[in-house]
Parts: sequence; structure tokens; C-alpha cells
Amino acid sequence: MTRRSRHPALKSADNGRLTADVVIVGAGSAGCVLAEKLSRESGRDVVLLERGPGRWPGPEDRDLRRLPIGDRAPYAVRHATDLDGLTAARGCAVGGSSVVNGGYFLRWHQDDFADWPEGWGLEAIDAAYSELDGSDGTMGVSPVSDDELGDAGTAFERYWSSREVTRPLGVRWPVIGVNRVLGNRSGMLRRTAAEAYLEPALRRPNLRVVADCEVRRLEVSDGRRVTGVATDRFAVSAGEVILAAGTLGTARLLLGSDLEVLGGAGFLEAGEHRGLVVSYRRTDPAEPGMVLPTVLHTVDGLEIRCYRDDFAVYIEGVPPSGTMVEVTAMRRSPVKLVADRGRVRLEFGEPSPEATASMRAGADRVVEMLRSPDFAGIVVPGSVSVAAVPGFSQHAWGTMPMGVWTDALGAVYGTEGLRIVDGSILPTGGHSGPHATIMMMAVHIASRI
Repeated sequence: MTRRSRHPALKSADNGRLTADVVIVGAGSAGCVLAEKLSRESGRDVVLLERGPGRWPGPEDRDLRRLPIGDRAPYAVRHATDLDGLTAARGCAVGGSSVVNGGYFLRWHQDDFADWPEGWGLEAIDAAYSELDGSDGTMGVSPVSDDELGDAGTAFERYWSSREVTRPLGVRWPVIGVNRVLGNRSGMLRRTAAEAYLEPALRRPNLRVVADCEVRRLEVSDGRRVTGVATDRFAVSAGEVILAAGTLGTARLLLGSDLEVLGGAGFLEAGEHRGLVVSYRRTDPAEPGMVLPTVLHTVDGLEIRCYRDDFAVYIEGVPPSGTMVEVTAMRRSPVKLVADRGRVRLEFGEPSPEATASMRAGADRVVEMLRSPDFAGIVVPGSVSVAAVPGFSQHAWGTMPMGVWTDALGAVYGTEGLRIVDGSILPTGGHSGPHATIMMMAVHIASRI
């Protein structure tokens, strides 16, 4: 922890073996929620392990006017993909990806939960979301204000508001139409899961949080019983292991384990959101601000994302490529997560013909928008172009979905002592990005276990 930090110190651990009732792998958005809620019971010993640095991210790291996910960023790791030149960046810090993301915190739509398992009724889901994004919510959620939209965001909303429904700013459930982004923030600083949940619990004697500690493997007995974890520094024996390392981190541990239920699989199937980029050059630099202030959700499952500026402005080391509007198919597109030297490698399948056609049609609509009078003075004439192939949103999910591989509270079928609470267990996709929904799942599950 840096000298200027106001946060309590994280606990250290000696080499050897620890014991706990529960060990949580990953102090990210879900892990911080779980650690705080499970350690409320004073008789339950909880160990939370995080491979990222023990230094608490400071204000310069949480500034929403930058994305600290470059190659040398201290709080991010990158995973290889088979898409030319693209890697998947994930948070590696106390607070996980809530430390490095764009501050986007939108709920899914209510009908996205129609096929979730029993126990996930809308009343319970709304209550868990409201703990996070309500008026006194833990994550400090607030909408981007009119004067924070920027010129492109203002033009985007003006263009679509005459053609689509617009969600009122005070409403938390998104709509098919224009959705002003809600952000987990305090002013222009990200409000992280660590600040919201972990910091108030750090002084509890039954909670030990250990950073700079990479979990290497699950300890498994007879292929069915998970008894703890082995790290690069020590081992932990526990009555229950909860994987909250994110879809990619959890996949790495599952693939490297000896779990009978997986049958020696060399990869896990996941879903991703594939996106077709429409880029353009700006006539003038954009005013600094949140990278993604407003989006459009369409009836055919697209999220059209109006980014403020070129990503080169936000990410150190990224070459300029133009400002973009991303046309993202939120249906599940296939990707394989393959073990790759202590990480996972993402190997993409082709999006479905329906998703591809939808993205292409959406890109045509965006090109028409960028050439409209609403964007006059913002877009350099003749600079609009559409990518030849889709990229991806860095939102892998659904390797171990509830109702298929786990029960409704993340306990893995066919095993004892193992639970998963992160994007791995999402049983469906949603119209919005997954960050708020993963935290909502952690709130709901932690309150029931």
C-alpha cells in the first residue's frame, strides 16, 4: 500500500499452510462482495486471495478519463487471442476489473432473466441490484449528466431520440432505445468494489486478505472433493473454495485442476459479445471525460456504443485508430478458453449468421447517423469506415452456467466444496454489459450462503 493511501493495510501471510472455513479466489468485483458478506458471521474464517499487487489503487489509477489496461499497467493482465493483434485485458488488483474499466454500470433488461433458474425472481434480482445502484447504493451509481456527454454523445442522443424511446435518467432498468450510461463513480473517479465492500471489513479478525498471491491450482481429493488451494507462496485448506477470479481466471484454475466432472477437458466453451467497429476522424479533439457516456439498445439484440474519443487517448501505448461507434451483438458468440502458460488463450468461433447480419445492418444505420446533420462539425467528411471483421468486448462469460454446470447458487454439480461466483456462471447473455449483473449475482448468492 502506498504511503498516501487512507485505506487499512492488507494482511500478510507466512509461507506454509493456512486454514479457513472459506477461501475466495479473486478480490475483484464479485470477490469483494463475497468477502464482506461472508465475514459478517464472526465465527466464519474467510481468506481472500488476490494475485494483483497489495498496493491500493490511488486516485490517479481510478481516473475515469483513462483506461489503465496498457501493456505496462500495474493493475491489468492480458490474455492472448487468435484475433490478429488483439488481447483480452482483465483487472488484476484489489477491486479487480472495477479498478480499470470504463465505469459502465448498467443493469440487464428484465426479460434477460426469463430463463434463469428457480430462485432468481425479479423481486430478488431488483433488491440485489438496488443494494448496488439505489439512491444510497454501495457503488455510488449515477448517470452521466448532460454536460458530461460530450459533443458526440449529445449528437448521438439527439439523433436517436427522434427515432427511439429514451430511458428517463432516474430509471434504473434499461429500455430498448437510448440508455444514458450509469457509472460506478465518485465524480470522475471509479468507485471500486474494494472501496464499497472490502474496505469496511478489513479490520474484522476473521477476514484475511492476501494480495501478491497467485493461486496455482485447486487441491482435489478423489476427483470430486475440493479441499483447498495451492498458491505460489503457501497452501490454504478450506471447507469451501469459492472461485471469483473472473471468467478467464476461473477457467485457468478449472482447466488446471483434476476435477472428475470436467473429464480432463482441454478447453471450456464460453460466450462473448462480438462488435463491428464504425470509425471516423474528429474535426477537433474531444473534451476529456468518461469513455462511454451513452448507448442504444435495439430490438434485435445490439448495443450500439458511442465512444467519446479514440481509444489511444485512454490507453497508454495504443496507436491512434480513430473515434469509434461499436455495433455489438449481445447474443452469445462462441469462444474457447484454452489453457496457455498460466493464462488462458481465447480462440474465437464465427458469430452466428443472424448476429453477423444484425451487426452489418446496425453498422449501416451508424454510418447514416455519422453522415447526418447532427454530426456535422464533429466528423471529418469522408472519414467514416466500417471494420471488415468484428472484434470482441472482453466480456467472456458462461463457461459453467447455472442450471447446467452449477446450481442456482454457484455450487458445482458433481463436486463437494467448490462454488463459482463470477461471470462463469451466467446462464444467459443480456442486453447490457455484465459488470453490474455479476456484482448483483454476488450480492444475491452471498446473502443466501
